[in-house]
Amino acid sequence: MQLFYQRPGTFFAVVILFVSGWYIFFPDIIPINRGLGFEGAMFYEAVAKDFYKSIFIDGTNSYSIQRVLPFGLLHYVFRLTGLPFTDSNMLRYFELYNILIAGLIIGYWHRTARLLKLSDAATWIGYLGLLCNFATLKYDTYVPFTYDRTALLVGIMSVYYHLAGRNGLLFITALISLAVWPTALFCNLVLLLVPANTRLSTKDNKPLSILWAVGCSVACAVLCVYIIYLKQINMGYMVAPVIASLLPASIVVISIYVAITQYQIARVLLADGAGLLAFTRYLLSRRQALIYAATLVVAFLLLTKGLGTQGNDHLNASTYLVNVVFGAVTRPLQALVSHSNYYGLPVVLAVVCWRQVGYALRNLGLGIGGLFVLLLLLSVNSETRQMANLLPVLVIVTARVASDMRISPRAIFFSVCMCLLQSKFWLRINQFDPTFGQPNDQYPLGNAPGAEYVWNSPFQAYFMNIGPWTSHQFWLLQALTMLLMAIVVRWLYGPSTGAQNPMTEEAGLITK
Repeated sequence: MQLFYQRPGTFFAVVILFVSGWYIFFPDIIPINRGLGFEGAMFYEAVAKDFYKSIFIDGTNSYSIQRVLPFGLLHYVFRLTGLPFTDSNMLRYFELYNILIAGLIIGYWHRTARLLKLSDAATWIGYLGLLCNFATLKYDTYVPFTYDRTALLVGIMSVYYHLAGRNGLLFITALISLAVWPTALFCNLVLLLVPANTRLSTKDNKPLSILWAVGCSVACAVLCVYIIYLKQINMGYMVAPVIASLLPASIVVISIYVAITQYQIARVLLADGAGLLAFTRYLLSRRQALIYAATLVVAFLLLTKGLGTQGNDHLNASTYLVNVVFGAVTRPLQALVSHSNYYGLPVVLAVVCWRQVGYALRNLGLGIGGLFVLLLLLSVNSETRQMANLLPVLVIVTARVASDMRISPRAIFFSVCMCLLQSKFWLRINQFDPTFGQPNDQYPLGNAPGAEYVWNSPFQAYFMNIGPWTSHQFWLLQALTMLLMAIVVRWLYGPSTGAQNPMTEEAGLITK
């Protein structure tokens, strides 16, 4: 038993093979667009079938072109092997491809845990956060023709190479990531420019921390008021119906959430004005890092402005901001509930052990801390999938927190059971499809305007898991589930072993 406990990678490899194999032999794949899903059929089917024509002749919009890599790989694998580009073949390819990607994620987490010298329990919690959740065990099997798991892989690769100080491999990963996920540019710029294990003196940083937190919070509130009350944009049935009477409260709550989280993280990461100026001069002296960063920006512009077509973006900046606002305020703090439903344990653990998160970030360095700040800002949006490449950051931080706690193998056993149950890997969504097997089945789209958001409709079997489209009743149920998980985590996991308070550290610039 002890040997098994010390080899969690083997356990999770078996879990991935079992769940993936089960859904290969007993499929439960989204019916709409012949199993290719929404964006898959709209944008990426053409890329998969004829990569060169779609990218270099017809053109792909500048947003979607940032996610074409998995479909380009499919195209050239099929070309090399002579496989016909049928729907069934492409779906089977992605089912097998996602198993391979999961194996690589297991390998990179194993290396990351060893690098950070995490405890056995913390290593298990990292695996649970990455692999034992709705996103990996259910969504990726129900919508296999997608890019989410690839984004998770490049995210953990970037974080690992940053922490290991392997900037050359980080740069290569960053270039690859440009064709996998839209926020990869910003994430990798932070990791390339800031050396691993960099920490700043936090002495006298309170004024700047307050300024940063207030600025972020006010920007969030102003954006919400502008879009909802000044522009009077109404999403209609594009998301779950807004509770109009709660909108002011929702805006206030999400603004307070931004202020509190940004202030507390700034207090453990920021320096005072003089310290930030000195740190900026230090960054500007790192010639190789600047060359990597400049090259990455040029590659991004060539991809999006050179190859990507303009004016027909699937998701431009203004549309994205509208989506963020409604993803944040449809219901008070709906985003936090949606994230716990989608990713499970690491979200709950971060909430329960929030006081220890600051120390973990301080320990991991300013690069990881910068990504965590970005993660918190993006987390106001309840469409959790948008943060797929940043999940490794949350997992590393919560695993670092767990490494300083007394967590028994028994607690890990119950955590595994809880995560498997909460992942819904056992849920066969198509059993709720009233038109399953009929020609041109468009499930999970509703058969009438707003039908998807009726709590007892068959369409909620899918949409209850995708934040902005969750019915009010299922949102309340998920909030109660999150509360129950928090109680279980608090009960199972022992207290901290006494890590120092990062707020008291006053060391100067430290790098390795």
